[in-house]
Amino acid sequence: MGRRFVTLLLGCLMLFLLLSGCTKHYKTNYIKKFRAYLNYSLGPYEVLEEEQIHWRANPLPVKGSGYRWVVAFSDDRGIQREFEFRNYGYTQGGDKPNFGYAVMDYALGLGEEQINADVLSKYFKPEEIGLHEYETNATQTSVAVFSEYPSMGNDYYASFVDPKKGLRLKSIHPKQLVNDWGTSYKFKFFTLINDEEQIKELLAKIEQTLRDYAEYVDNYDLLPVEVEVEDYGHGYYGTYDKEKDSFTWITIEEYHESLRYIDGQLKELGSVIVNGKEYKVRKNYEEENIYVFANQVKYCTTTKQYHIDDFEDLLALLGITVSKLDHGNYKWKLGSDTYLVNKYGGWTLKKNGEKKNLLQYHAHECGGLSQTDFEMVSNTTVYVDEEKEALVVTSQ
Repeated sequence: MGRRFVTLLLGCLMLFLLLSGCTKHYKTNYIKKFRAYLNYSLGPYEVLEEEQIHWRANPLPVKGSGYRWVVAFSDDRGIQREFEFRNYGYTQGGDKPNFGYAVMDYALGLGEEQINADVLSKYFKPEEIGLHEYETNATQTSVAVFSEYPSMGNDYYASFVDPKKGLRLKSIHPKQLVNDWGTSYKFKFFTLINDEEQIKELLAKIEQTLRDYAEYVDNYDLLPVEVEVEDYGHGYYGTYDKEKDSFTWITIEEYHESLRYIDGQLKELGSVIVNGKEYKVRKNYEEENIYVFANQVKYCTTTKQYHIDDFEDLLALLGITVSKLDHGNYKWKLGSDTYLVNKYGGWTLKKNGEKKNLLQYHAHECGGLSQTDFEMVSNTTVYVDEEKEALVVTSQ
């Protein structure tokens, strides 16, 4: 009886601690705490709503409460605005970063609105501009602008609500957001046009739109622009050369293909041909006792070669016995030479017990042993078959 009572008591105590540990109440009054910033940022303002919010997530024992406000103010354009924010849920790190995140998020929306009105409306109809219009594309052509800013930590978020140097929502302009706060704006277009001449006219109009935007924000570091068409996965991808003041357009298919390359070489190879037999990278070969073959075969710009991550899989296929030791060490013998590779940290390759690291590159960053080093430790010839997109390994 006593044991049952103790067990029940401990169970209740654990449940209480669990429930307590998953409860969070946000009590800070942002209107009071950030009054100086609100005066600086909004000018005269009015609190329209203040509401305490309670939540509980089922079935998990998570519950809590916080506050939500809506404040009204008039911006420098004479437009009546309503700014809604909470004292929780945007980011971790305290009240300043949390409120700063809400402020920047609202400022980005104001910036998008001004770009729509001052730039896009000169070239596109109202029913063609906006996220909803872009997603539904009820008209033949539509455009939407998307914004983002660098994630630089809590201090960066907190700087948005500095009462002397923070974001002024009353007078904020995309030019400030881009040049002073690191914001980027990206444009996406959708069209049902399939006539070649009309497409050329649309691309010319897009180019002029982006030039006007660059002048508007006084920043010509334009992000690439995408033009989607009716067939999914098709369209056009444009990049801007600031020095030449010119655009280069390729198809979306060509753009996606270009992502596979670096310095004119495939970023990764999909297979390895070992003594005439092809093996797919990352495929399971149960008969050869290989769980994930090679893991990756990756091009390294430092060595201008392909590097093999789980090179021990290739050694095993070549008939070389590899001993997997502790702490990431792999050891094998080739003729009269003994090799030891350690994969931890910066990787090392040592020969015949010598202390010298034979690797002259960061194998971890490059993705393993290079082609030439693998040739040395396996007595093979290694080259790339570009047509098959494969690394070819042949015993000497």
